Amino acid sequence: MGKVIAIANQKGGVGKTTTTINLASALSESKKDVLIIDLDPQANASIGIGLSRELVNITTFDLLTTDIKASDVIYSQFDNKVHIMPASNKLESISESMNKIIEKELQLYNKLQEIKNDYDYILLDCPPSLGMIIDNALFASDSIIIPVECEYFAYDALTQMVNKINQIQKRKKEYNLNLIIEGILLTKLDNRNIFGYKIVEKVKEIFPELTYKTIITRSSHIQEAPMHGKSVLDFAYNSRGSKQYRELALELINKNKEEI
Repeated sequence: MGKVIAIANQKGGVGKTTTTINLASALSESKKDVLIIDLDPQANASIGIGLSRELVNITTFDLLTTDIKASDVIYSQFDNKVHIMPASNKLESISESMNKIIEKELQLYNKLQEIKNDYDYILLDCPPSLGMIIDNALFASDSIIIPVECEYFAYDALTQMVNKINQIQKRKKEYNLNLIIEGILLTKLDNRNIFGYKIVEKVKEIFPELTYKTIITRSSHIQEAPMHGKSVLDFAYNSRGSKQYRELALELINKNKEEI
């Protein structure tokens, strides 16, 4: 059965979508079947993976608000190596649209049971918020990766995210479901900035067992790749950013092997 992982942090700009796209590509290169679920109204993961808006008729908004099956929302990208459920800006009104749904927090979890066995990893790209979409994402997920930019405000937001996870963990236990922190990923480290390294040490000090060894540094290749609808692996395979995401994928795979 596939593992569902939310990529989440309520702070924007910390690298959630970038991590979702590039980790998915790196996992695919390691012969894993991967599905991205775009839950952000901005639909950046959908665009960044090269999916044309004109080709999208059904999105994750429909998945969460109608009786449509999960398999009907899946599109193929990156030469069919990675699948994606695209998002739309309709997700901005998700709370009102789901108002009459019973056990609304379980909507995504229930929908994914149909396809969970078809993938090794299902990665959920989450919006920078703590609302209904995040509740659905965390209820549907087995674990969560928290990207933390190497600067103070992103570090400060980590505490709020951990508090949210603790709240959801308690509620999930009522349904005999679990949620763990898969790992904390340090991102956008500027090698020229000493303060960034202070954040690295601070996070590792507080979460020594959960912080990934791989750190994603600032990279022009990572920034440019989405403009071409590609992952950094497909855009610049030998770049530093590509190497880092491949290392992250191996960390994730090896950790999961140890858990089995």
